Amino acid sequence: MATLARVVATPPLQRLARAYGQTAQHFAPPTIPPLKYFSAWFCPYAQRATIALQHHAVPHVLEEALGWTITESTVGEQGRTEEAAYHWKSPALLAANPAGMVPTLLEEGTGLVVKESLVAVEFVNEYAIMHGSKAPSLMPRDPFERARARVWAAQVNSKACSPYYAVLCKPTRPEQLAAFEGLVGSLRQFGEELGGRKFFCGDSLSLTDVALLPWAYRFYVLEHYRGSDFAIPRDGDLLYYHRWLERCLELPAVQSSCPDKEKYLEHIKKYATNSARSKVANAVRRGAQAHEYGEND
Repeated sequence: MATLARVVATPPLQRLARAYGQTAQHFAPPTIPPLKYFSAWFCPYAQRATIALQHHAVPHVLEEALGWTITESTVGEQGRTEEAAYHWKSPALLAANPAGMVPTLLEEGTGLVVKESLVAVEFVNEYAIMHGSKAPSLMPRDPFERARARVWAAQVNSKACSPYYAVLCKPTRPEQLAAFEGLVGSLRQFGEELGGRKFFCGDSLSLTDVALLPWAYRFYVLEHYRGSDFAIPRDGDLLYYHRWLERCLELPAVQSSCPDKEKYLEHIKKYATNSARSKVANAVRRGAQAHEYGEND
């Protein structure tokens, strides 16, 4: 399978400036050294890093480093036709990160590597600011607010993002409904904490927003594959959540990072039909949360 590497253009300065009520000159790009970026168009974890890179207009060479190898269909238990889809990982990704996970960021001159999606978001933010980025920081200036942003990023990661995979990968409807109820409860808490603010930490995008956004964009998948009982309600504190999502999706850095919905539906079908054999899907099948995958998954 061939890999795709390309230099990625960042959103036009005029669009970025309008999104935050500034002039284009305010966001004139500094000289930021480029990074090699191993990603996968379908991966919400990688999308976190993509949003951060686009937000700060960090130049990068993108390599689509994950793909799928499909085994032949067989007839399994109860006569159900089954096939398995295994992750294919590029040699360059495995050389930089032997675990083969995206996002992975590489400084090619030094061989230094950054991995894990939330760590990558903070790294990109600090890296860009160190090199003169004038885009709003993804981390608050106040240390207490920074701590709050990290705590909530970890909470939505475990309580809102991971259950998405449980809804798709768990075999029985009661298990799927239980996972969905937990997910919705977490979104209600997020909406309550968000209140009337534009973004989680104030007037601009933050780590916590970026942590949740890729999954918030994808929750339409649950209703598509599991039925109307799995639509995110629009009531109470969830109204704050829905308004937040609409506002976030207007940002150029977010818009440009989102995959085509129909194309993504076809991709995620592997999880909804229990044929995906990825670390995340394997972790859910053995009873762990998606973010608790291990080396043997």
